[in-house]
Amino acid sequence: MIAGDLAPVTTHQLRALTLSAGRELIWGLCEVKAELLQWRTRAGAIVDPCTRDHALAAMDEGRVLVDGAALFWILPPRRHRELLRLLVAFQTLLNFFDLALEREARGPGRRPGSWMWLACEALDLSRPPPHREIKARLGDDGAYLSALVMACRGGCATLPNYQHARGLLIREATRSRAFEIEHDRDALRRSATMQAHVAQHFRGVTGMTWWELVGGASALLTAMVVLALAADEATTPDDFLRAADAYVWVASAAALLDSYVDRPVDASSGSHNWFDYYPTDGLAARRAAELLQGAMSQISALRNAERHVVIVASMAALALSSDTARRTDMRAATATMARSGGGTTRLLIPVLRGWRMAYRRTLD
Repeated sequence: MIAGDLAPVTTHQLRALTLSAGRELIWGLCEVKAELLQWRTRAGAIVDPCTRDHALAAMDEGRVLVDGAALFWILPPRRHRELLRLLVAFQTLLNFFDLALEREARGPGRRPGSWMWLACEALDLSRPPPHREIKARLGDDGAYLSALVMACRGGCATLPNYQHARGLLIREATRSRAFEIEHDRDALRRSATMQAHVAQHFRGVTGMTWWELVGGASALLTAMVVLALAADEATTPDDFLRAADAYVWVASAAALLDSYVDRPVDASSGSHNWFDYYPTDGLAARRAAELLQGAMSQISALRNAERHVVIVASMAALALSSDTARRTDMRAATATMARSGGGTTRLLIPVLRGWRMAYRRTLD
């Protein structure tokens, strides 16, 4: 474990937290709500009832993830409305994929289809729009997905530093095929495919196991931080690379925190959970704490580190403020993880607990 508090509540950190909260409360939350209302209207107009129900359910189940993605809006020094709209559309797209993969994995073949190629299409402006491919798969009801993809592409086009970001966006979108692999119900095939994926796409990345890397790649947090930094003209190529590499740690920590929160339900249902890859749940919980502390160490070296701390601390506090994390049998592990997240994480846990109660948000 890394010694010391890597996210202390300093004057600079409090200022960053206050400015970030102000941007979110005054503008961000209202913009996110308005954007989601538009996407819900589009989803409600889908003709096929199964596809329509799928799109609406994905929006409901992934609502808290959209709030998390939108938080990356605080990174640029100036408000960038198109970035916020892009982040909302991109996470809404990923939520659709998540539910599609879950449903396909429950089918006869227990193996999900291919969806993550569309993440690359949404972020790579050098490719032609994939309208025909989407229509071939979903027919006229694919217009909803096409609209999401085009909203992402339109948002990318407004980013002043997009060209410097493009290579990393493609890298992270390619890595995100891990999301499909994760949903494969055949455990032996899933494990072999995961290891091959890591060997091909994570060369040179050290300090994490192959399953930790795969789990982190699924969320595309690395792509989101790159998109946010592309909204700032001052971001250098080195800034992009260092941030993307640092958020590999952030994403892996997030994957284990999500598994920690989901563990009781997944254990009873037999669903895939990253804690299954460790000898005991206690070791898995300690590893989640280590990854969170490692993530704080990585982001503390980035430019405007205080804003990154707000994002990572909020991510950790959201998980650790859940009903599951507050269970009597999990409080000791929760306290250890909270300490690993530093003073800023501990400060935010009761704040986000209140937010959960007020807005009925849940990750459980």
